[in-house]
Amino acid sequence: MIGKQIHNYVINAQLGKGGMGTVYRATDNMLGREVALKMLHPQLTIDPQFLERFKKEARVLAQLLHPNIALIYNFI
Repeated sequence: MIGKQIHNYVINAQLGKGGMGTVYRATDNMLGREVALKMLHPQLTIDPQFLERFKKEARVLAQLLHPNIALIYNFI
């Protein structure tokens, strides 16, 4: 995945991997900033219930502002 572009994000490095997916360091070419890009494992994305729960969680997290909680800039 290193060097690939997904929408306006260019993947620079893998930061970690876990049960839900892989996290990459990427550059947002549109805004010129470094971001963490979390990609879910493909087998999780075919489960509609899991995907809906993940979307709801993202919406809730997007409303929070705290120094110990990562900001959500986008959901693709």
